[in-house]
Amino acid sequence: MTITYYGTAAGEGWPGVFCDCPLCRQARQLGGKNIRTRSQALINEDLLLDLPPDTYMHTLYGGLDLGKVRTLLFTHSHSDHCYPSDLELLREPYSHTYEGMLHVFGNDAVERRVFQKCGSLGGERERFTFSRIMPGETVMSCGYTITALRARHAPAETCLFYHIEQDGVAVLYAHDTGAFSEENLEMLASLTPPRLVSMDCTQQSHRDGGYHMGLEDAAEQKEILLARGLADAETVWVVNHFSHNGGWLHEEMARRAAAYGMLASYDGMRLEF
Repeated sequence: MTITYYGTAAGEGWPGVFCDCPLCRQARQLGGKNIRTRSQALINEDLLLDLPPDTYMHTLYGGLDLGKVRTLLFTHSHSDHCYPSDLELLREPYSHTYEGMLHVFGNDAVERRVFQKCGSLGGERERFTFSRIMPGETVMSCGYTITALRARHAPAETCLFYHIEQDGVAVLYAHDTGAFSEENLEMLASLTPPRLVSMDCTQQSHRDGGYHMGLEDAAEQKEILLARGLADAETVWVVNHFSHNGGWLHEEMARRAAAYGMLASYDGMRLEF
């Protein structure tokens, strides 16, 4: 199984769209791994996590091939993760070549946004189907077993993160969430231990644990998963989804993450596990 991180920033991107703070200014000057687009990741070649406004740029400059994607998982409806306008472009006359059906999953808030933008919830003409998924629910899609868990994020919305398994190999993609609830830990105990855990680190140098996580929060969650036998010494640990408010450019973020045995993601990073 592989994961490719096409975007690794929080909602404002990095540098921020309208920001010229010292960290954003340095990112523009240094370039490279300090330039971060809104978060999006791909499992293998066919399962996409979130559809941010930067998706089109990821196809142009990051190598993302949407023609191969058959499953799309939305974590929640915030605009940096859910840009349903692009789903309209699956159908004629915008796309002549997409074959098959895109299977889209998300919560009720995502469903409303897709309905409002696309006028219907999928079907043959649109070339996608939409299925609402709830915390604790497991679905099958294109060879993947996908379990949704409730994220500790926006209180007014049932935000999600995902455990994704294929052929006995699993990944836990846990972004836009604070610390794992006891209910989540109990649910993970019934699932295949993940070979890779990707965790929120929006706040970087600052603790949070409620709406997002900082590095120390993520490191604590790592220790909890290890202590409960929900991961092991072979598990790959990644922190992702960074805000310029967190205080660290990529080199510093990577150094500090390494001290906890974790990798700091960057746009274009690809891992096999």
